[in-house]
Amino acid sequence: MTVERELDLLEQMTTDHEVLRVRFSELAGLPLGDPRRDRLAFLTADALLRHLAAEDKHLYPIAGHGRSLHDDAVAHGQQTHAALYELVRELQAATPGSTEFDRLLARLIEQATGHFGQEEAQLFPAVRTHSAAPSLQALGEQARETERIASPRPRATGPRDVLPPDDLVAPELSWHERMHRRFRFGDTRED
Repeated sequence: MTVERELDLLEQMTTDHEVLRVRFSELAGLPLGDPRRDRLAFLTADALLRHLAAEDKHLYPIAGHGRSLHDDAVAHGQQTHAALYELVRELQAATPGSTEFDRLLARLIEQATGHFGQEEAQLFPAVRTHSAAPSLQALGEQARETERIASPRPRATGPRDVLPPDDLVAPELSWHERMHRRFRFGDTRED
């Protein structure tokens, strides 16, 4: 019997990035003015906020531990988080389907995607090198709990507060990604 191992902090953050990238692609595939696009935009913004809250609480404190206070990757990441929080706030205040809404959504996707790439290329390898595996494992569990309960910004009042449940199909993993997880992380689940 195989014991299924939970993702550590960096694996969890990488998985979150992958899920958000898939959602961003789904948004790009829906035509402007489609009500499903507006709904997906708000669901994606909520998922992004929960992810950022977990990174703020669990990743950045250990990323900055023992490093210069002016470390570029950590400082840049924290500045980008602040900009992403502000973009989500502006998006929530914009009228869905409007030109402003679409412009803000495009900026949010562009900044978030760039941020994910920078974290994965610079920050995650440094944290992996300087952190003990059991610590990252425990932090992964804590990050999942933070994401589950996080509500970093109150939502704007109005119809967005009564969104229907998320009935989107989970993103299908590519053959390459399934093999990567199987051999890198020992994941034997069939997705």
